[in-house]
Amino acid sequence: MFPYASKSSLKWKTRRPRLLDELSYLKPDIMCLQEVYTKNWDDTFDHWFKREGYGAQMFQSVYKSHGVSVSWNKHRFEAVDQLCVRMDRTEQVCGETLETDNVALIVVLRFIDSEEKDAGLVVSNTHLYWKPNGCFERLQQQILLQRAVNKMQEKYPQYSLVSCGDYNTTPDDAGYALLTLPRPVTLNEGQLDNLLPQTQAEEVDDSDSDSVKPMSYSEMAAAGTRAETDESISKRRKLEDEEREIEQQLQRDTKRVEQLVNTMQAEGQVLKSCYGTYADVDPSYRTEQWKGEPVYTNYSLWKGTLDYIFFSPNKLSVCEVLSLPSEDKLKPGIPNDKFSSDHVSLVARLGLDR
Repeated sequence: MFPYASKSSLKWKTRRPRLLDELSYLKPDIMCLQEVYTKNWDDTFDHWFKREGYGAQMFQSVYKSHGVSVSWNKHRFEAVDQLCVRMDRTEQVCGETLETDNVALIVVLRFIDSEEKDAGLVVSNTHLYWKPNGCFERLQQQILLQRAVNKMQEKYPQYSLVSCGDYNTTPDDAGYALLTLPRPVTLNEGQLDNLLPQTQAEEVDDSDSDSVKPMSYSEMAAAGTRAETDESISKRRKLEDEEREIEQQLQRDTKRVEQLVNTMQAEGQVLKSCYGTYADVDPSYRTEQWKGEPVYTNYSLWKGTLDYIFFSPNKLSVCEVLSLPSEDKLKPGIPNDKFSSDHVSLVARLGLDR
């Protein structure tokens, strides 16, 4: 996965102290980590958080050896509730069973020193489906996560939402638009096309291509008035049947996408991204394709933005964000001898509007 990386930079005994040094330097009141391996949680992170005065929870899929964690400064917050969200084959969205193995964790935190009795945050952390062509599955997962968040906010209506994670979603994807744009959201043709499920039926097995070669319409036309042989008739009908099935499948998939999009718009709330105007602060990160988001939060063989800190703008506002490291410190990719993850850290200072 990281052919540019040295053997040393990939070893846990090398990465471990660097990761802890970075956490110690940043030391925010709330931390959300993704792809935390159970072994590393048990022998490193859990102990470190407790020693540094944090409360912490971790949740993983039963199908994977890693998960997500939420930790909080116990001098600032008290955890009053939590909800583990499974996004796997035990769950359904719009009548369809998920085929993914991801999770999310929601922790409800009450401000300890607040003058208001009911003041706090609903904090969610997730790591969505990783495949680039998995926009359909990620939207299913977003709906599951939104429903879980709604459930917690119904219990704690005065608490504001902070939603963090590796969404594996770029700022030009439909998933980002459905999270951040006012309703109704109008998706462009490219976004809708990317949402179409990548079904097994679309994987063509051409192992018998030498024995079965359907005649194209252009070949049929070139044949003129020549009488069709039994073989050509069979090939033509097979081709017509295949095209008819493709069209029917496309219609079915389009309806599935429409149902998911409508559900997300109806049930989801409009959030803001803490780094959504980062390009205004640092114009070198500006790109027309991704508007105000950074050019990258992941810097490996593929480079781009996948990670976000979203928040509900009705009670929260962004005061400042952590600057991202320049590319000269990251090239040709991370992890390297300075950065121990293939993703950079995102940190924001949020203000609570009274």
